[in-house]
Amino acid sequence: MYTVEEVATELGVSKVTIYSKLKKFQDEVVVKQGKKYVTEKLFNLIKEDLNVKRNENLEDIKVSINGSIADDNDDLSNLSELNQSLINTVIDQIKEKDLQLKNKDEQIKVKDDQIKNLQKLIENSQILLKQEQDKEIKKLSMETHFEEVDKKLLELKEKLEERRKIDIEIKEKDKEKFWSRIFKGKKEIIN
Repeated sequence: MYTVEEVATELGVSKVTIYSKLKKFQDEVVVKQGKKYVTEKLFNLIKEDLNVKRNENLEDIKVSINGSIADDNDDLSNLSELNQSLINTVIDQIKEKDLQLKNKDEQIKVKDDQIKNLQKLIENSQILLKQEQDKEIKKLSMETHFEEVDKKLLELKEKLEERRKIDIEIKEKDKEKFWSRIFKGKKEIIN
């Protein structure tokens, strides 16, 4: 017994063709566990049926374009030339489509390259923007730092001014004491 796949392979046809033949010879089909099998007798029946169909197809090929039956080799030759011409036309169309696809592939490659370049430009722009932001942050930080330094310098200057005032006051008092001692000493001498 044969499986459907084995029969299709052996006869050089599709499994669909074999299944359609199994419907025609349903009485001869063996089913085991839900799978269809072909007996030797059924195999020969299918083979004969396919050969009959092939012979009928060969007879159909002998019919020329205008519907009359081709009796001589010239008509068959013309039909063969027509078929060859059609085949060549289809091959040319396939080549043209293939060329168009290659051109589209090249266009896609160019577009891919353009996209990559744009992505690089965007990345570079982002890097530059980040660097500018960092510079601005540093600039603001430096401004804040200098403002703090200015405040401290002003505080130091004010302290120095106060110190100088205190030093001047102390010197003034010392002078007054000095003069007052001198004048006090003269008053005592006079008295």
